[in-house]
Amino acid sequence: MDEIVFFNPGDAIANSRDFSEVMRSAQIYRTKDPLQSPLVIVKPTADDAAGFSVYFADDASKEANTDKTAYKVQKHV
Repeated sequence: MDEIVFFNPGDAIANSRDFSEVMRSAQIYRTKDPLQSPLVIVKPTADDAAGFSVYFADDASKEANTDKTAYKVQKHV
């Protein structure tokens, strides 16, 4: 089952159309501050949206909100 979560798009740590690039950014960010909240790599659920984003897992919301966008979790980092 797909995990759908909601984030404010402006809170993204990194964005890219390439999963490898966004994964590398997440790993670098984790190395800089290993005590921070876990990270999550997500992909927009909209069919016309492309790319991946990295967010703090603690910022995820399970409820829809007008200022948040739905994403499908690709990987927990």
